Amino acid sequence: MKGEKTMKYYVLEGTFVKNLPDKSELQKAIDEHLEYLKKGFNDGSILVSGPKIETGGGIIVVKCEDINKFCSDDPLVKAGIQEYRISEFKLHDCQSYLKDWFEQ
Repeated sequence: MKGEKTMKYYVLEGTFVKNLPDKSELQKAIDEHLEYLKKGFNDGSILVSGPKIETGGGIIVVKCEDINKFCSDDPLVKAGIQEYRISEFKLHDCQSYLKDWFEQ
C-alpha cells in the first residue's frame, strides 16, 4: 500500500572507539545511552540488548524503519564513543513467545 511503512529487523554490534573520554564523561554518555535504550524497550522497538563481555560496546536486536537515524540518535554515537556495525536480517524462525514482537 502507498505510504505504508515497513519495519526491518537488525542486529547492531556497537564497538567503542579507541580514544575514550575520561571516566566521568564516559559514564555520563553510558547513562544517557541506557535511557535511550529504555525508550526503545518501552515503545517495543528493541527486543534485547546488552554489553559485550570482553570489549566495550554491546549488542542490540531492534526493529525500525530508519536504522541510520536510530544509530545516529544514540547518545554514545553522538558523543563519538561508539560506532555500530549494522546487520539487517529476515526472520526465518523463532521461539513462539517471540512471534508477537516480530509480527507487530
